[in-house]
Amino acid sequence: MEKHVDSIANHVSPALPNYTIGVNAYDNLGALIYLHGKKALIIGGLNALNAGLKYVEEALQGSGIKLLVEIYTGEPTRFQAKKLADEARKSGADIILGMGGGRAIDAAKAAGYYAYLPVFTLPTIPATCAAITALSVMYDDEREPFLFLRQSPEHVFIHTGILAASPPEYLRAGIGDSIAKHVESAYKAGDYTGLDYEDLLGLYIATMGYDTLLSIGEKAIEAAKESKDNSEYRLACECCIVNTGIVSIFLKEALNGALAHSLYYALKHENGISNYLHGEIVAWGSIVQLVMEGSSGKAIELMDFLKNLNIPISLANMGSSIEAIKPKLKEVLNQPDMLGTPVSEYALQHAIEKTEWLSMRKAGK
Repeated sequence: MEKHVDSIANHVSPALPNYTIGVNAYDNLGALIYLHGKKALIIGGLNALNAGLKYVEEALQGSGIKLLVEIYTGEPTRFQAKKLADEARKSGADIILGMGGGRAIDAAKAAGYYAYLPVFTLPTIPATCAAITALSVMYDDEREPFLFLRQSPEHVFIHTGILAASPPEYLRAGIGDSIAKHVESAYKAGDYTGLDYEDLLGLYIATMGYDTLLSIGEKAIEAAKESKDNSEYRLACECCIVNTGIVSIFLKEALNGALAHSLYYALKHENGISNYLHGEIVAWGSIVQLVMEGSSGKAIELMDFLKNLNIPISLANMGSSIEAIKPKLKEVLNQPDMLGTPVSEYALQHAIEKTEWLSMRKAGK
């Protein structure tokens, strides 16, 4: 029999993590840990552990599972992740739990990668999709900023009681990051020609998240201000943590970022800008991205939405100016997400200046 030769290579879809969301999200934690063993190492920042550790201990009470605690500080690096992996192996841990925001969770995921241990994540703020994704952001000097993992965490436990008790700026940041995921990926995708199924799926999921957040974002922020876990708040958290994370998993790395994140990485330490969270900065960067590509109508719509959420829509809002950041524009365009894009320093400066002008009009100046 003649063997069929397929000109298109086989492809294996990425594994998506299971997730549990709600005020009782930890109820099944012990049973799921027990599938891997009886000893768990939880890695988290001090604030995160103060907010959530007691709920983990309550959930594991009477389960026979021993919980080891590692307080994490600083920015994740490969060196630190390998050190955490060594500690996990020496302690005899069967599984690693990552609790907190993006940095602590990225460190825990990387430690699991190096230790060859399964990872569960327990986000305590809705500012990032790190709990879902199959990569860790690393802050090693002059090295690849992403550590690509073998898979996503096995299970994500989203305790909305803990999330709702966190300051509302974290939800604002999560909304900003999710907005950027749609704006940047749509720009990189162009007219969608030649994209495969997973890229198309990721793009449509990103659009759904964008539209949903524009629809319910204001009500979700109002709930966050009152520490209220209602339907809008919960849906917003799912968009910020789950939806955006799934988009990141499905999209090719080349489609996962563009100008908004490049502006963040180049400007995050600048005076004024450094006072804002990652998601708030990339939200502003998304406006600049839309202005640069000629989508002024969508940029103005996004400005109105972000302004109502008290997210900065200009450099002036962040206490900076075009003159202050002008020396960094070349660095913006040299970020990995912008290499190969037909954008000049002049075009970038013009887009930022137009964004400032539009924001001044919004302020009635």
